[in-house]
Amino acid sequence: MLQRHTRLAAVTAALLVSLASTASAQVTLWDQSNWNTTSEGSLNHNATSCSQISGNTKLHTANDVHFDQPVHITSVTIYETPGNVEAATLAYLWIAPKTGAMPTESIANIATAANSKPITIATVTNGAASARSVTVSGLNINLPAGDYWISLTPRHNRGTFPYTVHLVTSGPVIGDPTPSLLGCTAPGTWSIVLPTPYDYAIKVLGDYPVATVASSWAKVKSFYR
Repeated sequence: MLQRHTRLAAVTAALLVSLASTASAQVTLWDQSNWNTTSEGSLNHNATSCSQISGNTKLHTANDVHFDQPVHITSVTIYETPGNVEAATLAYLWIAPKTGAMPTESIANIATAANSKPITIATVTNGAASARSVTVSGLNINLPAGDYWISLTPRHNRGTFPYTVHLVTSGPVIGDPTPSLLGCTAPGTWSIVLPTPYDYAIKVLGDYPVATVASSWAKVKSFYR
C-alpha cells in the first residue's frame, strides 16, 4: 500500500509540473512577420486630428488571422518602416471575429480608451534592411478557435517624408488581403488602399489552453485504481 501511495504522489507531482510548464510556455500563434525589405506598405497611424494641410489622418490596417484551437494571446507585433512611429508610446488594439472579406466596425468602436495600449518599439533587421517592430505585450486575451481581425495602430502624427508605413509581407496572401479603415469621421470607410492587395506583417504570441486541475486529478484517480 505504501508503494502505491508513493507512486500516486509521484504521478500527482509530475502532472502539476507539466501543467505549470505548459501554461507558462509562450508560442507563436500566428506568424506573418516576413516583412518585405523593399519598404512597400501603407500608412497605419492614428493622428491627433485629420488635416489636408498637415497630411495627418486616422488610417487603421487590420490583419485576418486563423486559430485552429482556442488561444490565449499575450502579445501582438506589427512591422513598420522607421519614422514618427519611433516616438509613439500608445497604440489602438482591436480584435474581433471575422465574418466577411472586409470588416464593418466603426472607428468609434476601435479608437477607444479601452483599446489604447502601451507599446514598445525595437529595431529588427533582414540582411541590410531594417524595420521597426511595434509590440503590445502583457495581454490576457482568450479566444475560441476561429477567424479574427487584429488591428494594431500606433498613435502618432504623420510627420515629414519619408512617412512611417506598415510593411507588407514578402509571401502570398493568406485568407483575405489586409484592408484599411479611414476613420477621420465615424463610421469610417474600409478599403484596400494599395493598387495590389497584400497581407501586412504581423506576429501573434501566446499559449494554448492546458488541462484543468479537475481533469488531471481524474487521471490520477484512474491511475490509483
